[in-house]
Amino acid sequence: MRKRPTSLLNTLFKSLLLPGIIAAFLGVFIVYSIVKEEYDELQDIALASKAHLMLQLLEAQNEIADISVMQDGLNPLSFELDLIDGDELTVFWVLDAAEDVILRSPDADQALLSARVKGAIVTAHGYRIADAINPDASLTVVTATPMAERDEALREVLISVTIGFILLGIFVAIAAYLAVRRSAAVIADLSTEIKTKDAYDLSPIDRKNTFAEIEPAIDTVDMLMARLDATLTAERAFATNAAHELRTPVAICLAHVQRLKTKLTNLDTSQSAVEIEEGLKRLTRLIERLLQMSRAQSGLGVAAVKADITPVIKLLLRELRERVPSPDQLVVKEPEGIWISDVDPDAIGIILNNLFDNALKHASGDAPMTVDASTRGRIVISNDCAPLAAADLENIKQRFSRNATRSEGFGLGLSIVQELCKQSGSTLELSSPQKGKARGFSAALTLVVSDPL
Repeated sequence: MRKRPTSLLNTLFKSLLLPGIIAAFLGVFIVYSIVKEEYDELQDIALASKAHLMLQLLEAQNEIADISVMQDGLNPLSFELDLIDGDELTVFWVLDAAEDVILRSPDADQALLSARVKGAIVTAHGYRIADAINPDASLTVVTATPMAERDEALREVLISVTIGFILLGIFVAIAAYLAVRRSAAVIADLSTEIKTKDAYDLSPIDRKNTFAEIEPAIDTVDMLMARLDATLTAERAFATNAAHELRTPVAICLAHVQRLKTKLTNLDTSQSAVEIEEGLKRLTRLIERLLQMSRAQSGLGVAAVKADITPVIKLLLRELRERVPSPDQLVVKEPEGIWISDVDPDAIGIILNNLFDNALKHASGDAPMTVDASTRGRIVISNDCAPLAAADLENIKQRFSRNATRSEGFGLGLSIVQELCKQSGSTLELSSPQKGKARGFSAALTLVVSDPL
């Protein structure tokens, strides 16, 4: 089973998305680490500053002996009551030289004081603890602030940074997706442009939407198409020139044989002349088919300007009537109205003449040949014959394939018709037996027509 090709758009987008996600996580981690470090440093400085400020204030009062008397009413940090919430207030202790508490805040917990480390800032019981000691160690101030406030601030910073990176990631992802999609669209347009190239259009690729990185590949494709175009042109020119060059000598030989046949009296010799004449006529038909095939391969199918094709069809039908020995052997329903189409008139002539030849050549039985062009844009050619097997019906569509070995055809007619139908967007449906009958063969040609202006 063929593996499904990988999408360029998905590959590029995934390649950009994964590094973007990793970069976002690293960005959040780096920003959080830096902010936490700097914020903790600022908070620790503020906590230590409060302890030193209180120490200087108490020393300036020079009333150390009376501090114990004022401990119920004295709170140097009472200003915080109007600034921050109660669960975020700074607690403190004032110690004497013997490490006895001579002043403390109302909600100070003795367990926090026990966790204090002299000269250091530590974290214990959900608090950050710092101290300040005067030079003679006669007075010590210990301060502690709850960690909840700084943890909340860091959480908000982390959430804000994360949201910011998510929004940035979304915008970057959208921008990357649109950019990659535009780039992929350019490559898709280039693929579509290359896909339109075939044996009838090998012109250089339009480079208005290409990238510099793709230019070498386009140069290679253009070079290959130029070489292929030169080869196909030489092949078509050889076939056309050869057919044209053969027409004149074959026609001259045929004329000489016909003149010779009228002068011969010996039956055996006359029969030989008849056989030579038939062979030359068959060669003439082969040359005509080769010329048609050459024209079909040159891209004859589509005309430059749309026009009414009903006059062409009616002319071909009049020529068909002249080819049928008896009027009873042909039933024609002519087209009505105007059929506006871009199918080349010469292509229509080649298509219908080949279908008419095929019907006349293989018709057998009593039923007449019918050409029904009464339906707009659709022509059905039918003839009476023994029904074809499904394999035979499929086989006659191939080039140089004939329904019967004794047939005078060359197996080129239907292949030329299919080639021109493909070029012009028309469709050819072959069926045997005819619909609703046990015998017969029908070819339904559907042309691309538009409404008249």
